[in-house]
Amino acid sequence: MREFSESAFTMLESDRVRKAFDLGREPSALREQYGSHEWGQGALLSRRLVEAGVTFIMMQCGLRQDWDTHKKNFSTLKERLLPPLDRAVSMLLADLSQRGLLEQTLVMVMGEFGRTPKIGQVTENDTTGYSGRDHWANCFSCLIAGGGLKTGQVVGASDRIGAYPRNRALHAKELFATMYHVLGVDYRTTFYDPLSRPIPVLNQGQPIRELL
Repeated sequence: MREFSESAFTMLESDRVRKAFDLGREPSALREQYGSHEWGQGALLSRRLVEAGVTFIMMQCGLRQDWDTHKKNFSTLKERLLPPLDRAVSMLLADLSQRGLLEQTLVMVMGEFGRTPKIGQVTENDTTGYSGRDHWANCFSCLIAGGGLKTGQVVGASDRIGAYPRNRALHAKELFATMYHVLGVDYRTTFYDPLSRPIPVLNQGQPIRELL
């Protein structure tokens, strides 16, 4: 514990870390292009962390703006959720590309599940109203860019109303196998805890072949 604590404090006290988190070092015009909101500035910080050598970054879009659209689904997406996300993601990809960093940086934009294909359909949450969409794990999508992968394509398809996969159904395990592949981590590796119990990096799944 002492070694881990010393390592953590050394990192926090590092001048390199302090500079990486200082968004004031960026031109004001570029900060404005990302958007003067939580997601835009978070995406800009993510790019700075990539430049500083950080190998894994997670940006959570939902600390102040919840994606649980149980009510007013369409107006919430149109007016509050999608504009900042679209601006932040598109600017991040463009900025990484212009700096020659996109090919070596995998960007994944995803949620933990989808939303009901029918408005007002209730699956498990009694807070879902007639204008909202409840939780739906049967079908959802993920945007993947960079990482030296073959992007610019759509892999798989849903049925007409986005309820179930129609062809080339993929599981989250394929997404994570792809991520590990790009990171150079052998997803077939198994670790063992102090009691010799096996802990596989990934139980099943292969990288998505169309992207390799």
